[in-house]
Amino acid sequence: MKKLVLAFMLVFALSLTCMTGCSLPFGGGNTAGGTDDDSEALAAESASIFTLDVNPGVRVYVKSDDTVLAIEATNEDGESIVAEIDIEGINYETAIELIIDKMEEEGFIEGEENSVLLTVEKQAEELSEKINEKINEKINEAFEKHGKHASIIEQELDKLDDEIAKEIGEIAKKYDISEGKACLIEKIREEFPELSEDELADLKVGDLRVMLDETSEHVKGHFNKIGEAIEDAYLGREAALAAALESIEALDISIDDIEMHRVHFTMRDGKLLYEVDFVYDGMKYELVMDAESGEILSSESFEFEDFDAKGFIDSFCNEHGIEIGKLKDKIEEDIKNEIKNEIENVIGGILGGKDEVDEGEDEEVLTRGELLRGIFEELEISEKDLRKIDVSMYETESGTVYTVTIKTDSGKVYELIVEAYTGAILESQSSETVEK
Repeated sequence: MKKLVLAFMLVFALSLTCMTGCSLPFGGGNTAGGTDDDSEALAAESASIFTLDVNPGVRVYVKSDDTVLAIEATNEDGESIVAEIDIEGINYETAIELIIDKMEEEGFIEGEENSVLLTVEKQAEELSEKINEKINEKINEAFEKHGKHASIIEQELDKLDDEIAKEIGEIAKKYDISEGKACLIEKIREEFPELSEDELADLKVGDLRVMLDETSEHVKGHFNKIGEAIEDAYLGREAALAAALESIEALDISIDDIEMHRVHFTMRDGKLLYEVDFVYDGMKYELVMDAESGEILSSESFEFEDFDAKGFIDSFCNEHGIEIGKLKDKIEEDIKNEIKNEIENVIGGILGGKDEVDEGEDEEVLTRGELLRGIFEELEISEKDLRKIDVSMYETESGTVYTVTIKTDSGKVYELIVEAYTGAILESQSSETVEK
């Protein structure tokens, strides 16, 4: 079916609208010793604005001659950083060095490996390539001076959508964080809506970077990641898998003995965890462990059978008296109707005198976040009640489907088969379970 979709959508790919970026009101976050009006005035006078987040957040306003107009804190930790930095007559490269020196002095930079979120909020076109490269280079130099290394996550935020800008600004103010960190959190939650803003806002940038690596390419594409995610504070995936295998003493197996495995970094009830799943000798094992100590918090096993998506669809059609060919025709008709509606929207916009339509992309399968939000709404599942979610995709001759398992704190387990392009639930069953 994927080929079918691509064939239909390719013709219209350049006509569809796609929006992926976050949008911010410049200087809209918390300031040290200033007001939102002050920040707006500074933004208007600046040629470039960027924010550095480790845990403290510091925003730097740069004039067209590369000198610093002002620096301000975006959260409480940042206030102690900016308070003692004299910016008179310095350029932005020197400012970066002074900011990181102060973060090191104040004890905010721990260990040899650290993650930095670089958020470019405003950039004059003639400065963009030069200044972005220089900022990254200077961050690395400043860390290396202290015998440390920086893994940089870079994002650019443009004023594209006032509604998104307002939402991000409100989140930043609510949690005393920068807009850049707020946007990173919301991007992660696009894929993992079960993770709350409250939980993620308290995490350091390094923790969020590890979370970001769990997301799809759709979400990762919003960021330019320089360097690898750093898990120094945690066991790491290889050690977590080894600890999981070792914890089941009755098996006495190594990684070479298992058929397949998955190690997932996540959060539950404010605690960072590894979820480790593996299959051995016809059994699937699921373990949850503390990401720092390696303590096994839960362990369960059950008989494992490979999911036969084609067989399921064939059985589903036979059970309900549906011809597979007609099912394909129905899916094809739905896709054609969606394309038709999109064309009408595009033509209507052109005839209505609207601006040129943005370029778009071929229709794709639903992302994990889109899929789950549809399921939550359809089955009336509360995000606050979520305990564990497993999502897997299967390509078959009859189509592309997701298998979804949702476990809730109230002890309910949902198992679903979902059409990957439309989110239509093909099969759903639920049961009660008791956590061991």
